[in-house]
Amino acid sequence: MFLFFYEAGIILGIVMCGLTYLFMRKIEDRTQLLFLFSLGILIFVFSISVIGGFEGMPYGVLSLGVLTLAVLYFFLKRFAIGKKILFIGVPLIIAVHIFIGFINQVDYRVVDKERLSDDDTKHYIEKIEKDTSIVGYKKFKGGEGEDFLLLSMGGERKGNTIEVLEVKEDSEKTIICIRTSYNKNPEPNPYIYIALTRIKSKVVILDTDGTNYGDGLLD
Repeated sequence: MFLFFYEAGIILGIVMCGLTYLFMRKIEDRTQLLFLFSLGILIFVFSISVIGGFEGMPYGVLSLGVLTLAVLYFFLKRFAIGKKILFIGVPLIIAVHIFIGFINQVDYRVVDKERLSDDDTKHYIEKIEKDTSIVGYKKFKGGEGEDFLLLSMGGERKGNTIEVLEVKEDSEKTIICIRTSYNKNPEPNPYIYIALTRIKSKVVILDTDGTNYGDGLLD
């Protein structure tokens, strides 16, 4: 998610450069550079003073993207081909990265816990509820082109719920990005059950607070 906002910041800077050139064709490089730095700083100040907290972090990353473009502009503007690299090459690289990320995304859905009917799954849920020290994931084979993964957070996270933000993969592993939040969840060992179109042999589950649940239970 944060990488998306970082790249969006770079694109925002490029767009703003294009607009200033369109309406102010004689704008100097120094003025353009100052504008980019000012824009990045204003977005950063907005992220911490107006929004604040975790909600403001994406906008802070957005400002970092704008400031990165300003630094690139500072170093590349002195070369004849520098601006072409900046305004053509950089967006092209970002577009390729987004395309690769789109290809590597995995279709998923969070399964309603009230609809869980498989005996193996029920038995495992009973196990993690009795032994709240069980933290990590377990994979279950499914039908109709889906596999399933159950993630438990442990008794220390009682009261929390889990939200899936993104699922993607590379050549070796399935990467699941989650966000946990406290909302008086009554489960003794909070868990989530996810259906995926495919699961790699290695799974990495990353929480926004930095916790990695990828070293949990394996088949």
